[in-house]
Amino acid sequence: MKNSSLTPALLGVLLVFTLGTLGLTFLNVQLIRKARSLQDVANQINTVRATLDSLAREAIAYSQTNPAIDPILISVGLKNPAANAGTGNRPAGRQP
Repeated sequence: MKNSSLTPALLGVLLVFTLGTLGLTFLNVQLIRKARSLQDVANQINTVRATLDSLAREAIAYSQTNPAIDPILISVGLKNPAANAGTGNRPAGRQP
């Protein structure tokens, strides 16, 4: 039987494809791990954001019954200073 040079060439091609597949599989596993890690961080951020949004809504609702909290809400940007203009709390130096 003749030794064909085609067999080692095909084995070489098979080896290259096998190593390429292993390399791409390894990269895929690493990227999936990183994506899951980032998804956990995103979930934590969304939880904190929802908590802070709820706190902000409660603070704004509280300011309707107790306007003493308005300067704090204005300083953190939850309430416009113009919203306070109708309450009659104008500084002494300003005249309309």
